[in-house]
Amino acid sequence: MVIITDNAANKFNEIRQKSNNPEKTMLRISFGGFGWGGPKLQLTLDELKKDNDKIVESRNIKIIYDAEIEEYVNGTVIDYSNNWFNRGLFISGASSC
Repeated sequence: MVIITDNAANKFNEIRQKSNNPEKTMLRISFGGFGWGGPKLQLTLDELKKDNDKIVESRNIKIIYDAEIEEYVNGTVIDYSNNWFNRGLFISGASSC
């Protein structure tokens, strides 16, 4: 399960409205490399579902990810911060530490 906070949902909807195809724009979770704590997850916009993708929905936002990384994605929370240290949408949870 993936949860998106109200703050993140509001920001994503704001970003989505500026995209070329807002009705089809989804939030993709993917690997962004490996760090000291293991795999790092990243967020991008996407309009296409691939064959091996899973789709979950939280707060009326479709979140997609490759089924192979499901164990890392489960239990994550997508949030938004606007402070000087951590600005933007980000993933938190045990799998992204």
